[in-house]
Amino acid sequence: MDENQNMNNGQQTYGDQQYNNGQQTYGNPQYNNGQQTYGDQQYNGGQQTYGNPQYSQNNWTPQEHGPVSDIFCYLLLIVMPLREIISMVATSSVFQAMTYDSIMDGTYMNVMYSGSYVIFSLLNYALLAAFIIFVVIDIVKINKQNYKILGLILFAIFLKPGYYVWRAHLLKRKMAFPIVYTVLYALLIMAEIGFVMMQAFSLVMNVM
Repeated sequence: MDENQNMNNGQQTYGDQQYNNGQQTYGNPQYNNGQQTYGDQQYNGGQQTYGNPQYSQNNWTPQEHGPVSDIFCYLLLIVMPLREIISMVATSSVFQAMTYDSIMDGTYMNVMYSGSYVIFSLLNYALLAAFIIFVVIDIVKINKQNYKILGLILFAIFLKPGYYVWRAHLLKRKMAFPIVYTVLYALLIMAEIGFVMMQAFSLVMNVM
């Protein structure tokens, strides 16, 4: 009989393989009273574990959401309408300088180098940079609390007026003020667009 092969009271051993009263072992994998272990994987009484994720009685336990600070959101609520107002004032100064005579002799370009227009332009760029910084920080903080941020990113890029409403919906905050703010902000944007169109139409009429 082979040296490594033994039979003793129903126990049979082939090298690292063992059969002992219905228990079979192949190296690391073990079968013991309905429990099976492969490294970090466990099946125990209907409970299955793969490393960190846990499935208990076939029910998945989601991660809890932590509190989210609103400080950067409040800064966004100030920056967004302020930027629209600054942009409207800067555009108005350009149209006011564009008359028929100034267009003919090219002097309307002087307004581009005037102190007030330069200040408004720099302020507008500064507010744009502030908006980008604040919205990125706000989204990162929300993401750290295990919220889905895809909608926030899309609103921040393509539809800024809807960012505050979607944020309140995502964090389950009261919706009354976000809705009112969003409506007012949308009206401000529409007013800016209408103002620019009126200025452009007035310029065309004066030139003609």
